[in-house]
Amino acid sequence: MNGVGGRKSEVGSEAAFRGDACVARGPGIAPNHEHRPVWKRIGGVDRDHAEIEEINPQSPVRRRHIEEDATVNDERSLTLVRGTRGMTRRRLLRRGAALGLGASALASLRGNRVFAVQEGEPVALTIWLEGEPGAVTAFSEIIDEYMQENPNVDVTLTFFGSDLFNPTLVPALNAGEGPDIWAGGTGPGQPAAIIEAGHALDLSPYFCALGWNEIIPEGIVNYTSSDGKLWAVGDSVESTVMFYNKEIFEQNGLGVPVTWDELMTACGTLQSAGFAMPIGLGGADKYPISWWQSLLWGRYAGPEGIDNVMFGDGRWDEEAFVQATAKLKELNDAGCFGPNALAEIQNNVEARFWRGEIPMVHTGPWIIGPGIDAVGEGINKFSAFQVPPPVAGTPIYPTEDIGTGWYVNAAYEHPDVAADLLDFVFFRDESRQKMLESGDNVPVGELDLENVELPVIVQEVFALSNEYRQNGTIHAFLDTVTPASMTDVSYDGLQAVLAGQMSPEDFTATVQSAWEAAKAENEHLLPGGVTCS
Repeated sequence: MNGVGGRKSEVGSEAAFRGDACVARGPGIAPNHEHRPVWKRIGGVDRDHAEIEEINPQSPVRRRHIEEDATVNDERSLTLVRGTRGMTRRRLLRRGAALGLGASALASLRGNRVFAVQEGEPVALTIWLEGEPGAVTAFSEIIDEYMQENPNVDVTLTFFGSDLFNPTLVPALNAGEGPDIWAGGTGPGQPAAIIEAGHALDLSPYFCALGWNEIIPEGIVNYTSSDGKLWAVGDSVESTVMFYNKEIFEQNGLGVPVTWDELMTACGTLQSAGFAMPIGLGGADKYPISWWQSLLWGRYAGPEGIDNVMFGDGRWDEEAFVQATAKLKELNDAGCFGPNALAEIQNNVEARFWRGEIPMVHTGPWIIGPGIDAVGEGINKFSAFQVPPPVAGTPIYPTEDIGTGWYVNAAYEHPDVAADLLDFVFFRDESRQKMLESGDNVPVGELDLENVELPVIVQEVFALSNEYRQNGTIHAFLDTVTPASMTDVSYDGLQAVLAGQMSPEDFTATVQSAWEAAKAENEHLLPGGVTCS
């Protein structure tokens, strides 16, 4: 099983987010992408309070961001009120069954794990996570439920704002004053330094014993592990699909494209109908072009082809990547992205999509919440589809990456309690349903859509990933798992390709050169994976 290790990067700065500076090298995890996979909120730190309006094109959204002077304010922490309902025997046996243990074997686990709280042992557990104090979320409600079932476990939630890379975390851990569990970015920088320093607990025993290996997709495990050890529970799944306006399609006699030729035909038909930009693309922001790069490179090379470059002896200038880049240019040259996509801001593009000015846009489910706010019941006029295979006869690989990882402090004296809490929050059916329905989070793994109440468009988007998941998944955001120096080259090069200033061959050769330079500096990601016997 392949996976990644870490790039060198500076902790507690924007360079750490980008992986530009090299200070600590260790097994990291794919860096956090700007967008959150929630369908009730606007994706991205900078858009949390944005309206569905066009923004000043001179002030594009910053894709990567960290508040360098952010601090953890203990007065902002929230200690949840414990309930009075203890763990029932049925619940106890169910957890034991998940561990593959009978009732008698559970007795041997009593000591510092959560089952011991019935005997009156007080257990304190602190969690650091992003968010604002006082906010009631699905996560906080699930934590409250956990404490009701385990009245001797006292959980304190400390919020540190909107950035996953909290600059006070490493100093606190080094001083022995850090949290017992924390939510963090899933990439180099802080995670690499924390793991290298021995602060993160190896979660692989719980991964195997509690059945997490049956839920977390292999691709996500690979990017949250190294040296055969699982360092974080991946969370907040992010994906991209093609959203479209059903009403516009019907008015122009179009069905959902199932082949690439049909997609190109739809572009032409919509142009003839007066839509200057059939597929919205905010090329001025650069990163939306990389979503197309991630999709097409993954579709042409397949998951194994991407991994062969990332962790083997493959090259980014292989023919598959040249052809994929040429296909992207083909879309642009045909006018599918409009007359000048490089002058467009993504926020404006998405706003125009909801207003019915743009028929399609390739993006993620984070736009659904703003869409509901913008059009209300009119949201039923919109749906989504998987971009057809660019090569006839090849499979559809859904895109998927994670935005958050949950870590346990290796120094915590009750590691089994921490693992039990993570199991309760992220792998219990009721918890997964609550998070999905709340719009706060998309759990990892296949989603049970039959027993949840969601807007139709949300169900349709998630069903698209479920439908094709067995084919394997590809990166939604390839720029988050490649060295920052390569990302910079890719961003500028993609714009140059669309502008006709660089050929697909020259682009892939330039990317390969940047990749080789980054590998020479040990800035590339390292293999990982966890095997359960």
